[in-house]
Amino acid sequence: MLLSICVPSYNRPEELKRLLESIDSTKYAKEIEVIIQEDKAPKRQEVREVVQDFIDIRNKNGYEIKYFENEENCGYDKNLRTLPKRATGEYVMYMGDDDMYVPGALDEYLDLLLKEKPGYILRRYRTIHKDNSVEEYRYSKENVFFRPGEDAYVELFRRSLFISGFTFRRGLFSDYDCDIFDGTLLFQLYIQATICLTSKSAYFDIPITQQIEGGIPYFGKSESEKGLYTSGSNTVEGSLNFMRQVIYMAEKLDEKLNVSCSQKIIESYSKYSYGFLLEHRDDGVKTYKRYAKGLKELGFACTSYFYIYYYLLLIFGKRGSAKIIMFLKKIIGKTPRL
Repeated sequence: MLLSICVPSYNRPEELKRLLESIDSTKYAKEIEVIIQEDKAPKRQEVREVVQDFIDIRNKNGYEIKYFENEENCGYDKNLRTLPKRATGEYVMYMGDDDMYVPGALDEYLDLLLKEKPGYILRRYRTIHKDNSVEEYRYSKENVFFRPGEDAYVELFRRSLFISGFTFRRGLFSDYDCDIFDGTLLFQLYIQATICLTSKSAYFDIPITQQIEGGIPYFGKSESEKGLYTSGSNTVEGSLNFMRQVIYMAEKLDEKLNVSCSQKIIESYSKYSYGFLLEHRDDGVKTYKRYAKGLKELGFACTSYFYIYYYLLLIFGKRGSAKIIMFLKKIIGKTPRL
């Protein structure tokens, strides 16, 4: 088996159906297994029915489908970290249950995967905004390969937050029972760090996955997430708690992997802080300022870029700033490296 597509599922039957229907490999159909692990959500029965319908259709095309249900609500990180234990593929690719594949991209991606065989791959992806505009998250105009070491780890850490398309060689990581990161929503960064420090990693310049702007965040239901996030809404407190987890993750990885990269990672987040600063710009100026103040207190205002993004959003708002950023990306052809 070449690829195990691992999908942590929670309460999104329609979105899951959309994802499963977007898996369109023809060249490697018999080399792909899809593993779905449902985390005891209210819509479990609906998810089960969607998966069964998918099994009935896809089995004719050669896909192997595995479906599992957790006996209790484990939370995002535990669901994520236990999925690969059920996998048999040489590579694991995580997919969020509310995202989907870019049409026609999967076979091209797998062609390159077989040719180059890196340990970890940073994916290129896109966001489809509510106004149907498409924003590309492209980090280079060509494929890039990274030598093992701290530079690769730091370079790819921040860019590996988005789970869909996160791909790694299954045999290079085994510590799936580690629970110290449960509740961070960032367990995948432990995988990324471990592999990038010891094995070749890569960026593939193929837009493989896409997300739809919006959606309901369900974090906060499990025991590990209670008190950190409010299920069903995106609060300032929840966003700041998430950024605290970024710091916790970086510092714990310093200890666990015997490196000294946490400050470099925080500086990297500061340089590219636009993406998380905009989270609460539409909640009003007062709330936005309170959120930015919280980020500053956490230490993310350690570069001038933080203030550039802060005032850009303050003056032009989320939509105006997005147009400016997307315009610059189109001119440059990729996300600029700062």
